[in-house]
Amino acid sequence: MQASLFYARIREASKVQPTEEKARYYKQILETLFRELTKEESRSFGNLFARMLFFFDKHNVPTEIKQPLVALRILTQKATRDSLQLHESDHHLCLKALIEVISWYYQEDVPADLQSFPKTPGQLNSMAQQLQQQAAYTLKGVIINIQSSALHLRNEEYGDFSLTLTALPPTTILSLQTLLRTYDTILATGCKTENDYEFVTTHETQIVLEPDLLIDISDLAECFTHKGANKLLYLVKKLVPQFPGAAAFRGNLVNTLLDEMLRNRNTDMKKMFMEAVAENIMQATAFGRTEINKMYSDIKDCHWPNLQQTVAELQHKAVRIEPAFYSAIYGLQGRLDLMTEEETDDTRKEIYELKSGRAPDFHTWKNHEMQVVGYNLLLKSTFGRQRKGSSAILYSSAAVNPLRNVTSTLLQEGELLMLRNEIVAMLLRLAIGEMDILSSINAINAQGLPSFSINHFNAFQQAWELASPTAKAYYKEYLSFTIREYLQAKCGMFSAVNREEEADGFAALWLQDEKDKKSKFNIIPGLRFREFDTQNSLVKFDLMLPVTHNFRKNDTAVIYPRSKTGLQPLKQQLLKGRIEELGKGYLTFSLINRQMTLDFFSQFSEWVIEHDIYESNYWSSAAFLFYMLAPQYSTRANLILGLMPPRWSPLPMEAPVMFNDNQTTIVRQALEAQDYYLLQGPPGTGKTSSLLTTIVNEKVKQGRTTIIVAFTNKAVEEICSKLESREIGHLRLGGRNTEAARLLQQYCLDGSLEKAKNYITSHKVFVATVSTMTSRLEQLMMIGIPTDTLIVDEASQLTEPQILGLLMPFRKFILIGDQNQLPPVVAQDESYCRTTQPELNQLGIYDLRTSMFERLMHLSKATDRRHAWGMLNTHFRMHNTIADLVNHYYAGQLTCGRREQHLPFIPATDQPEGWERILAAGRKVFISSPYETTSKMNLTEAQWVRSLLQHLRARDGNLFNKDRVGVVTPWRTQIALIRELIADDEELQAINIDTVERFQGSENDIIIVSLAVYHAAQLHSLQSLGRFKWEEEEVEVDRKLLVTLSRAKQQVILLGHLPVLQSSAHYSKILSGMTQSWL
Repeated sequence: MQASLFYARIREASKVQPTEEKARYYKQILETLFRELTKEESRSFGNLFARMLFFFDKHNVPTEIKQPLVALRILTQKATRDSLQLHESDHHLCLKALIEVISWYYQEDVPADLQSFPKTPGQLNSMAQQLQQQAAYTLKGVIINIQSSALHLRNEEYGDFSLTLTALPPTTILSLQTLLRTYDTILATGCKTENDYEFVTTHETQIVLEPDLLIDISDLAECFTHKGANKLLYLVKKLVPQFPGAAAFRGNLVNTLLDEMLRNRNTDMKKMFMEAVAENIMQATAFGRTEINKMYSDIKDCHWPNLQQTVAELQHKAVRIEPAFYSAIYGLQGRLDLMTEEETDDTRKEIYELKSGRAPDFHTWKNHEMQVVGYNLLLKSTFGRQRKGSSAILYSSAAVNPLRNVTSTLLQEGELLMLRNEIVAMLLRLAIGEMDILSSINAINAQGLPSFSINHFNAFQQAWELASPTAKAYYKEYLSFTIREYLQAKCGMFSAVNREEEADGFAALWLQDEKDKKSKFNIIPGLRFREFDTQNSLVKFDLMLPVTHNFRKNDTAVIYPRSKTGLQPLKQQLLKGRIEELGKGYLTFSLINRQMTLDFFSQFSEWVIEHDIYESNYWSSAAFLFYMLAPQYSTRANLILGLMPPRWSPLPMEAPVMFNDNQTTIVRQALEAQDYYLLQGPPGTGKTSSLLTTIVNEKVKQGRTTIIVAFTNKAVEEICSKLESREIGHLRLGGRNTEAARLLQQYCLDGSLEKAKNYITSHKVFVATVSTMTSRLEQLMMIGIPTDTLIVDEASQLTEPQILGLLMPFRKFILIGDQNQLPPVVAQDESYCRTTQPELNQLGIYDLRTSMFERLMHLSKATDRRHAWGMLNTHFRMHNTIADLVNHYYAGQLTCGRREQHLPFIPATDQPEGWERILAAGRKVFISSPYETTSKMNLTEAQWVRSLLQHLRARDGNLFNKDRVGVVTPWRTQIALIRELIADDEELQAINIDTVERFQGSENDIIIVSLAVYHAAQLHSLQSLGRFKWEEEEVEVDRKLLVTLSRAKQQVILLGHLPVLQSSAHYSKILSGMTQSWL
């Protein structure tokens, strides 16, 4: 099956036009092939080359197969990045290399129409060798062999070569011996050559493990004390929940004051202080008026004079506030407090790092010093060795010499990078399940650390030693899972075979060229600066050219200007934030750094935007897992694991009467539950509009507090809308521009934290995204908000670690979702997610991607805990005949709730022609499309979609809009093709054309589905299989297909290649219930 799919992709590549695009197709096939060939390996790979070398060695690949593939890797990289021109014979040799490895591995004959390519004379090797550089000072390669004082490496430029380490300190060589493993990728700076294939280190050499995995400099610096570096401190800070105290909040206020003074030359301290507090009103309210007054007095007396002096010294310099930089040479990232520049000298960049804590009597604290050392490395990587300028720490509370200079030495840089290597190695081990390091988190290894860090070490040690074998097994498996997700998001180490657009993770920012990014729709170039709203830190851009992309409102992203030499994200400052608005011809970007100025944006003619990641979300999930070990939460942990049954108690009053007995029973059970309740809401059953709001309203009547969370902003907005429609008061958390946020800020600016607190505590209902509530729950608890009931909407789209920590403090929780609809989004390959741990298998955990909602639902049914779950069975969206297509996925339990859902189908005209003839065939229409050998796109289907949309608009007139019709397709490439065909039609561009993942929660009168498949192997990507049990019946569910079809209220039109779809049992069953038509 897989061989024939790869052969089909090779056919497609051979016909690609223009010719210069063929190399990009070869590269994509090569990457997909080796992800497929190594997907079962329980180890990480930093890049494609590492995957290839591992595969070659494991399977003893013959030289005549191996060498052309290595050469193909070199040539495709040169062709796509450096515009190397390939001749026709070169193209044939590229195809030959791919065909031969597929035939050799899968042991399948080469199809007759491709047999001419293996007969092509010559080899790619000779051409690749001509491209090798003759000398290099920075080397990057994959480790093939490790010896006592040398590394044997391989890369695409030199082939095999050696790097002798003897110039490095003996302790460094010894450390590298323990850290490095074969197939790791390293980068070595400052090397010199002995001959063509032998290199030696020098006294300037630095070795960097997996340089595309960027580690935050502030995290590294915090591991240093006067006794040296403690790598375990990095892990403890990530794995034990941390709650910032008053000192950290005061530090944020001091930072904000300095930024405001520099930006606006403001000298009214009281006004600035109140504005800074108002920006962080939840924290301020949590600490209370007395503590905030203390902070004000301390800042006024101890910090303010030094801030004024610093601002005076900087007033004639160009100051960049909180600039962010990334280095794929040193594997570092960081955001400086201040960087100054000089117009007359582009090479001068000076660093000022503000520290508001207690200053040492002399010099600097070791951790602060190492932070600046790291920032110096960042600027060296970004601006080159010619960068000049001093670096200093500003101790804002110091009575003497507040500004203290820091100089970097090679020894310090080596210390920092060696710590980084140790941490990276530690993460790689944890990701593949090597957990020995956890036993090292103990009091002995915490000696010499600050007392609060020792407390965290002790907390972990106690929890680890007291935890049950089951809790430990759960912790270890999900910790590995979470770290793999983090590494995948950062640099694509564990990417799924069918998620090609995410293969490099965030590292695609510098690893992929602009054409690659465009082909994956991961970039919007051609942004022209229009205006800057300094008050709200919103930047508005015009889109100079129409471009197809996958960006959405609220996506986190980075923006940066295009330089004269093209895209150079690692050679300049990057700005982080999220997309506030995205409309036709414009984009509004909300900056995280609120201190940028108009002049910075106006100096550049073009900007680009690319995707970013929220690293804190991954580490929050990792920290949540600690609660499964902590002894104080053992009872709740056992409940979540299913080792204890959830309790219930009869209601002392009648349950509210609902639409029918099914809804009434579920509301009553949810209110009776003492520990948890699981509410399954199939498509269109009103789980939010009816059930959730009723349950919340009853809680309000009882005087109890309810906190509601959902995975997406869209779901939160819908919840708030439904609460408002029933006049249920609530406070939405998150977002700068909500009415509640503005009111709370005004209370603070008026000097009344008490009013702000009273406003917050007057609410009984709070709503937020999971991410926002993760950071706000502790503050709410400090303010005095009871943790009575937590309701998690979209719970079936969340992994266990994502919600674990939120559940622990609450008396009870209600999970609302539908395991038959889309599961959690998991980027790592499914092979990494299967677990055979017997302790977990006994709990029903076999796949780590499964949501807690689904696991507990299966457990409740298996153990006959009927009081713990309920499924809504009345839907109000789909016409009954459309519902018949998916009702078997719910064991036939769904019924229609409205009379209109049973109305007979009436064609729009008595004498239908063209499209109307097809639409008149019924509510469920299938049109078989022709076979097209193009991966993830079908031109005929795209043209049909355009034509059908044009027909519906002409037919429906004013009724035609984005609510009337939607287009679902599984491939971004097909989305791009359809949008390209309607590019000049503004009205059609407004129609929602997207993947099924983006459609969940939406509905349209008419849904058009373009599947664009041409090979049966593609169905694996098309499907998401799950299981549904009802009494004695168990059904396999195609969750993507279910969600796709259930978006339609009145009619669904399915386009696809019939022979491929018939190879799927699910599609065959669906097609048997549809009317087939032809164009």
